[in-house]
Amino acid sequence: MSTPQMSERYADAFRERLVRHVAEQRSPRHRRRVALGTGATLVFLLGGAVAAGASGWLTLPGATEVEELGAMHTQTLTGTASVDLGPRPEGASAVSISFVCLSPGSFTFDDGASVTCGENDQGTEATHLMAVSSLEGNLVTITTSADAFWTLRAGYVSTEITDWIVNESGQTYGVSNENGTPDLIAVIATNGEQGFVTRRDLEDADGTTAAQSFTTPDDALRWQQEHAGEVKLIPVYAEDGITQVGEFRID
Repeated sequence: MSTPQMSERYADAFRERLVRHVAEQRSPRHRRRVALGTGATLVFLLGGAVAAGASGWLTLPGATEVEELGAMHTQTLTGTASVDLGPRPEGASAVSISFVCLSPGSFTFDDGASVTCGENDQGTEATHLMAVSSLEGNLVTITTSADAFWTLRAGYVSTEITDWIVNESGQTYGVSNENGTPDLIAVIATNGEQGFVTRRDLEDADGTTAAQSFTTPDDALRWQQEHAGEVKLIPVYAEDGITQVGEFRID
């Protein structure tokens, strides 16, 4: 099953957001804060948070807690098809999806998220949390080729974003969410230790800081070209933000 490749995702997301940043700086009517490197950060850090959860952390501060509301629906289908979840319960804010590809192919969900499976990926499970606003009625639809074979388990859930925790130094720590990014962001270090990188270190490494001085798209692309292929290591700390437990690698 396909997994995000850091270098390609970083390059694409970085280029897109840098150009958008410059365009917005030229247009006062549409000026807004753009977090450069967000695409790459999601690849690095969200993946790290999921791994951390599987490795022994309970719900990370800032992560989303999920509660099932009613029955889960399971169907095995071929080609583009829909699973009817039935009436939407009160309080449902998302749909929890467990997807298994049973043949090679590309499979796209209602919100645009997708999974690509190769010959060796058959039977591999992927999970996804999708906003109910993405649904057409009560249907979860998988778009794929006519001969693609798949199983879907899905049902309505309620979701709640947990609070970040504040350490003794006054720093928030946890994972990024729709409310923003904490001072210390959860990752897995190269040595396998669970810990946190500072937002400042991450922004310095991924180009967010440098982007504040860019005035043209050429500035943005020149920076990217100059730093292409670089490997940067930034400190990983315990939740106190002081005790270093390892390093985090950014390609």
